Amino acid sequence: MSDEDAIRDEDFEFEDVDDGNDSLAAHVSAEGGLIETTLGALREELGYKKLGRWVLEEVEEYLTSQKLGFFPVWKLRPEANTEPRKEQRLWVYALDGSTRAQVITAVLHPEDHDVFAALDGLVAGRHQALLPQQKLDLIREIANS
Repeated sequence: MSDEDAIRDEDFEFEDVDDGNDSLAAHVSAEGGLIETTLGALREELGYKKLGRWVLEEVEEYLTSQKLGFFPVWKLRPEANTEPRKEQRLWVYALDGSTRAQVITAVLHPEDHDVFAALDGLVAGRHQALLPQQKLDLIREIANS
């Protein structure tokens, strides 16, 4: 992500989406299916003035209702993120059936998905030589960052 993109995302307010649809899902889709945002921006999207531990559950429910996934998952878990901060970064992605969405979802929720099939679909460039388990480890590292 370039510095210009980071500044734009940091200043972005979801109601400013220009495509006529104010939803976060529309913004994520317009950006190619994946965005990096902050807990503060998501809090504002839901109309909360403060970011308390239990607002995290509301944010997660909202993302789910918009057919969006997110990572790292722990940032929206009140038990794990006991002192959420508006600056905390969160990746939000469209659950649109794309290869990206399939791979991220398989890594985050392996019990519900064919992890090896999803990772085999990822084979490209320098990752071609990696075994499925190595790909899984690499994506878990990214998803948990």
